[in-house]
Amino acid sequence: MAAYSENFPWPNSYGHFNFFEQRMQAHGRVHELALLGDGLYQITRPDGSVLRVFVCECYAYGVAQYAETVQNLGHLDAIIISSVWCGYTNELKLERRDQGVGVFKIAEFMGALYHKDFWRYLTAEQRDYFREKGLIQ
Repeated sequence: MAAYSENFPWPNSYGHFNFFEQRMQAHGRVHELALLGDGLYQITRPDGSVLRVFVCECYAYGVAQYAETVQNLGHLDAIIISSVWCGYTNELKLERRDQGVGVFKIAEFMGALYHKDFWRYLTAEQRDYFREKGLIQ
């Protein structure tokens, strides 16, 4: 379900993702940021690797929203939920993590960018929770 719009690509209620853009432009592991449209960004890392990242404000981003996003935009390396009151499902986080696609809030993504295998990044709280539930080792 979208937080602001029923229609893809679930834009930010302000009509832009300035906060995300500012954080990425100031991040030491982002060499270049390019807006491709419809919440899609291309991030070039200092090592030359390129990430296709979708940013949205979606109240509860899950498997169905991911399927719709990929149908509309093609391959993605990461999904970023831009709102503090919105989120993603644990099911999607783990499923996509196993497929090499990261699912994050902005702060999580900022931490993940420090890792070559960024899609595997978990916060300490997430790691503890998933271990406790027996979902990761």
